[in-house]
Amino acid sequence: MSAQTLQLIGALRRISQSLDSHSKFIEHSAGLTLPQLLLLEALRRESAPLTAGRLAQQVSLTQGTVTSILDRLEDRGLIHRGRAADDRRRVLVTLTPLGHTKLDSAPPLMHADFLRRFDALAETERDLLLQTLEQIAALMRVGEPAAPTTSKESKDRKEVQCVALPASADLMEGSPIPVR
Repeated sequence: MSAQTLQLIGALRRISQSLDSHSKFIEHSAGLTLPQLLLLEALRRESAPLTAGRLAQQVSLTQGTVTSILDRLEDRGLIHRGRAADDRRRVLVTLTPLGHTKLDSAPPLMHADFLRRFDALAETERDLLLQTLEQIAALMRVGEPAAPTTSKESKDRKEVQCVALPASADLMEGSPIPVR
């Protein structure tokens, strides 16, 4: 195993531990799992009701997973599912007043310190991080072929590989991304 692979595994482990720790905090303080909170936030962000399929796309979960989470949220009175007036085959999901109240008292999806540091990055640095994380997520899809890329996506990926981030004395431990 190469040194880079070990470094990658270490970084992914630290990310996983941080997400797990914050997920436990959310569950303890809000009584919601991170995926439940994620779905509620996605519903709040939209002005119109959404289908379970559209929600699944927005939060990168399978439709089956979203459906079972929605079952639990509906049982708790946090969401409402109803048939679309124009097409009775479509089921639309909305946030209930109780769901809004629960969200208002819930902690943020990510740790506040992380959000503050991420927001302080230049837009190009945030874009680079997001592109890199999306690429890592695609590489980690075990048993699935890599998604085909358009020529623009390939060009963008090549450009991303050439971007150099500014040096900073305030670097996160082991990360090339400066923390402000």
